[in-house]
Amino acid sequence: MAALAETPDENPTDENVSAGQTWSAGRRLGGRYRLERLVRGFGGSHSPEPQLWVGVDELLNRKVGVDLIAAEHPLLEEVARAARDAAAVPDARFVQVLDAVRDEDLLYIVTEWVPGAEQLWERLNEGPLSPAKATAMIREATEAMVRAHEADVAHGALNAATLLITATGQVKLRGLLVEATLSGVSPEALEPEARYAADVLALGRIWYAALTGLWPEAQGDLPLLPAPRDESGDRPYSPAQIRAAVPKQVDTAVRRTLGIGDPESAPTITTVKELADVIRALPRLHDETAEPTSVLPRSRSRSTPPAPAAATTRLDPRSPRDAAHSWAPPQGSGGSGGQGGSAGTAFWRRRGVLAVAGCAALALATLAAFQFGGNGDGAAAAQSTGTGSTPSVGTVTIPAGTVGSQLSIASATVWDEQASQSSIDAAKSAFDPTSTTGWKTTTQLATHFSGTYPGGSGIGLIFDLSGSHEVDEVKFQIPFSGATVEVLTGSNASDASPTWSSTSGPKGYSVQATQSSAPAGQDIVLKFAPVTTQYVMLLFTTLSYQQAVTSSKTPAGYRDGLIDVRVYGA
Repeated sequence: MAALAETPDENPTDENVSAGQTWSAGRRLGGRYRLERLVRGFGGSHSPEPQLWVGVDELLNRKVGVDLIAAEHPLLEEVARAARDAAAVPDARFVQVLDAVRDEDLLYIVTEWVPGAEQLWERLNEGPLSPAKATAMIREATEAMVRAHEADVAHGALNAATLLITATGQVKLRGLLVEATLSGVSPEALEPEARYAADVLALGRIWYAALTGLWPEAQGDLPLLPAPRDESGDRPYSPAQIRAAVPKQVDTAVRRTLGIGDPESAPTITTVKELADVIRALPRLHDETAEPTSVLPRSRSRSTPPAPAAATTRLDPRSPRDAAHSWAPPQGSGGSGGQGGSAGTAFWRRRGVLAVAGCAALALATLAAFQFGGNGDGAAAAQSTGTGSTPSVGTVTIPAGTVGSQLSIASATVWDEQASQSSIDAAKSAFDPTSTTGWKTTTQLATHFSGTYPGGSGIGLIFDLSGSHEVDEVKFQIPFSGATVEVLTGSNASDASPTWSSTSGPKGYSVQATQSSAPAGQDIVLKFAPVTTQYVMLLFTTLSYQQAVTSSKTPAGYRDGLIDVRVYGA
């Protein structure tokens, strides 16, 4: 049985980074910037690790990002120099460096904070972008990098996490030079030609991922899965081999950017200036979402040849962005001169009436099939296809994560052995989008707890949706990395407040999805087959160890939390 921390505040908003080094929420830097919430650490072998915080510029009353680097960090001077160089690049498509100050115990770098922005990999959870949107995004990123390279500044860490898409669809690149320097791989250590070529290759990888939803490298990147590779295993399939909607010119440009094209017909692109020129030379791409979605083709003259089979657009089942192109009636069809046009028009008008009548008959026949054909065991459907495993007419299999929109959460209940009052009071903060602290678990002392609950037991929150809904997706964030989190759903109304157990999970609940080694400071998206329920639970079955927080008198132990919980369904 886990021992609970007996402290005045068991829901701290920050953690002790290392012994003798505390960066706490509420601390003011330079008498102006107040730290609010830890977003993530940058990693590395040095302790304390550099960290990114959300802060408030109290002078201008706006949110800012604040990178904190300990004064004794071996890369301190390099990071400070990188911040100064990044601030000198005059392009609003970069997350701007606003200030860089050396304080007594740390260097802090203040940056623009972009509210409502998504990392590209988060957007790709919904499926790949349309070729038009993916190419427009890369064009913006490439043109921004042209400005940076003209100022002799490389990025060094371009990927699907450092490219942001704002709520209005604008592209923002964060971490120019600073992100790579903090990781210990400074672009400045490379020859200019090599570091600039590395940025071009990174843009090609991002373009590939935006078009396919896959990462072109063998190991994948972030949550993106690696793309399938050719027989030799040396090269990924081209975007057009994975997704037929990708135009040939775009496919060639991506292959050239990645260096996987024919050296003679498609030489590798090595500078962002050349890449920008190639993108500008592409034919205009129309966003498929603006095209008609009717299944009935428009009329066309006899002189207009039908589309070849190879040009048929294959729709990506994960994305509604691609729609097949429709035929447009040719100008002046039906003969030469004004007189011939009128006879041709009358002819095709009659053909159009017959086509509409035929389609109406087909629609009625289809409706009748749904009304009278799907009457039980699906035998008729099985007989018509020659297989007993085919579902009956009208049967639809709904894939995970496609049911609908965000659902309203009415309340949250703590599932814990001895939930403290502060934990109970803070439960509603877990699903409050305006909360910067969220809900924290009680701290489990290491003297009686090893970090893992036995038998599926744990600690977490039960969310009441105030009525039954079909649920298939949950999104949330956690403040500390490394935990294991499960999504569970209750089966009936008696599951509103199940009794806590030290040896098993909550009675009446079923596990729908699990996230192991959960990352901190970013959206965790768990999708599963649709299930009808009123109660959704997020349960920590393992917790990560955190140092003591002296400012709130919270001892060292195992703890975590939940921030910005969202439930999706219908």
